[in-house]
Amino acid sequence: MAIKSSADIARILKENWDKSKAKADWRVLAGRNPKGRYDMFIGSPDRFWQLKLEQTGNNEVMGFGLEAGKIDDDIKRIFGTGAPIPFGLVSPQSHKKNDMAIIMGGIQHYSSDSTHSLCRDYISDKQAKLDDKLDSEIERMSGDPILRRRYKEQKERERLSYL
Repeated sequence: MAIKSSADIARILKENWDKSKAKADWRVLAGRNPKGRYDMFIGSPDRFWQLKLEQTGNNEVMGFGLEAGKIDDDIKRIFGTGAPIPFGLVSPQSHKKNDMAIIMGGIQHYSSDSTHSLCRDYISDKQAKLDDKLDSEIERMSGDPILRRRYKEQKERERLSYL
């Protein structure tokens, strides 16, 4: 599968979820990579997808993803590691007739170590392509003064300590 926008991946996930007879077996694993970006893996009972996300504004995210491969026992084990925390993702879907969004929510596992392991040990070639695509889009976005300002403000918020 080729690299797609996070909105396209959300649409693919929704289609697969709707067809799934084992909805209780779906899993989400997220974590931050050394660049501070979010890696999110969403797994059905037999396949998994990766979304690489960069927060560009207060409630704005830019992302790309791909189908990362088949689920095996090692990947199932990795999906189960980390702290269980709530997750939510809203993906706007532009259509000619109306504006819609796909809303995902539930409990995920959060572990930067686990997501890094999946990236490094299982999907390294695809991971590098996703990183390159996200880097090039962030560079393109940096040419827009409004988006650049929002992105800088977001990075400053991330640097602040929270008590």
